[in-house]
Amino acid sequence: MKKLFIILGLILTTSLSQAQICPVVITHIINGNQVQYYGSCASNPSGWSWFFNGGSPLTSSQQNPVVNYSAPGQYISALSVYGGPNSCSASLSNKNDTVVIVATGIQNNNADGFSMNVIQSQNPQLEIINNKSQKVKITLCDINGQLIETVFEGVLNQGRNALSMQTINIPSGVYLIMLTKEDGVISKRVVLN
Repeated sequence: MKKLFIILGLILTTSLSQAQICPVVITHIINGNQVQYYGSCASNPSGWSWFFNGGSPLTSSQQNPVVNYSAPGQYISALSVYGGPNSCSASLSNKNDTVVIVATGIQNNNADGFSMNVIQSQNPQLEIINNKSQKVKITLCDINGQLIETVFEGVLNQGRNALSMQTINIPSGVYLIMLTKEDGVISKRVVLN
């Protein structure tokens, strides 16, 4: 009986020692409510297993899936890899990533009393029409919602307002103009050249 336990112990030890921890890296690019995920692992796994909390699709077996999120918020994804020449273990080879989806559509509703248009040019002009004077803060953010600079902070008068943005030291790309007002936030995507 002792020999049987020793043989089983050797088989289990050999099986467990073949399972490898394979380092996993997740990167992503956010475009509005859509995220392109990129999974990489130098160990060349044969399988990719993604889970996207709040995403569509909810899971994927692709190495570089595209996922849509229906609402702004903070979302966690998880990736496990398995198999391949190094026998990656799915339970040991995993990584988490967090993305922040910001509101990218402008709310142009009359009850709200605000509309914001971005007039594209070398130095973009903002045209804001509001039905009452109120204090606002207008910021320029990158596509991930990280603050780059405050464009304006103060009271916007009732009616049509025009603001110029100075973008001399800002690289070309896609950005968000965020207008924070007394009862919420509206935003607009802008491409700076």
